[in-house]
Amino acid sequence: MTSSAATALDTRRALPPRFCNFDRLLYAMKARDIDGLVISTPLNMFYLTSFHGVAHKSDEPRPFTFILSRHDPENPIIVIGDYYLANFIEQPSWVQDIRPFRAVMMPLDREPAVEDIDPFIPASQRDSALMRNARKQYQFNQSSAIHTALADLKLNAARVAFDDIGLAFRLGIDISTVADAYDPLMYARSVKTDTELRLLERSTALNEQAIHRTITAWDKGATWRDLNLAYATAVAELGGFVRDPGGMVWGHPRGTDSTVMLSTGLENDEVHAGTHVMFDCHGTLDLYCWDGGKTWVVDGEPEAGAKRYSNATERVADMLVQEMKPGVKISQLQSKGRDIYRREGVPDADSAIIFFHGLGLSHMDIELTTADGNPNADWTLEENMVAPVHLLYPGTEHERIWLEDVIHITADGGRPLFSWGFDPLIR
Repeated sequence: MTSSAATALDTRRALPPRFCNFDRLLYAMKARDIDGLVISTPLNMFYLTSFHGVAHKSDEPRPFTFILSRHDPENPIIVIGDYYLANFIEQPSWVQDIRPFRAVMMPLDREPAVEDIDPFIPASQRDSALMRNARKQYQFNQSSAIHTALADLKLNAARVAFDDIGLAFRLGIDISTVADAYDPLMYARSVKTDTELRLLERSTALNEQAIHRTITAWDKGATWRDLNLAYATAVAELGGFVRDPGGMVWGHPRGTDSTVMLSTGLENDEVHAGTHVMFDCHGTLDLYCWDGGKTWVVDGEPEAGAKRYSNATERVADMLVQEMKPGVKISQLQSKGRDIYRREGVPDADSAIIFFHGLGLSHMDIELTTADGNPNADWTLEENMVAPVHLLYPGTEHERIWLEDVIHITADGGRPLFSWGFDPLIR
């Protein structure tokens, strides 16, 4: 089984000024009676504006905000720290009203001045409409800039959804008018645009190459920490990123222990020949996530019962991918997968773990609550969703079988983004 995913990575380049599923977002806002959005978390900011701020981490105050009115959707406003202003030259955004504010680099020992913005505007761009507007709209603090933008978009007394409710508190917004933006954003993000599909194909291709390089790097005496480092090194060489403590997610109990567990980053036992390594690797490229992998039998191949478990898992995966069509619920896929495990005669088919989630800028990208207020746990597939399928038949160090492929949902069934099929990796 093959996919259309690229086998070689191209050079990173600027993304389209707008690649989000904008019409779906506006639909979600209307369905939830939301007049406006105030977006300040990094992933949603990137999704809606193409802006990717390099300097700020998840728990820091964010010097960027996107403000959108559903009633004037083509004229949103970005409020941005002054030092980020030039980013919009290299990576354009469809948002044309970009308003900088005096931020942390500016001195506190002298009075603010309009000219404080000038060092952040390239000389070649000073006469551009974007920079003329930025200079005209420059304010001396973030709060006043956001309040002005809300007033200009007639949202200061409207029902506005924040993706960081804490920002609403800090701004002194009347909480009775504030909604949570999580579900409308996830509703939009769950169905991918063509640009997003290409980004996910590219990140999956990187993960596949990195896993192959990691296998090649193994030698007798190598430890789990060595393996994790080899994977992280391969990812970095290919232009991707993993997070501390590493990119490999599954824990690997030794001997006869068949516990299902995740890695801690502290494991440092030797990876012996014959071990079934479950590659479930996470990381990002252009902020879009990769996920998954499959079983690697170290310096060998599946033996005894493991052959049967492996063959059964391949058949389950093949069936599920064909069945992953619009309109199908997750519980239906899980039931059909377990039926095949039973028909294949594996012992204790109920112990098999079969699960799904969305994938995109996060490993969720699925709304938690629908517009009518119902929980969305047993969600329904839609065309152009991307949903990894996870299959784990638990077992001992030499029996366990793992497979995770990233699946693009089409009208004709699932399209795997990995190119290597469903059988275990051997070397």
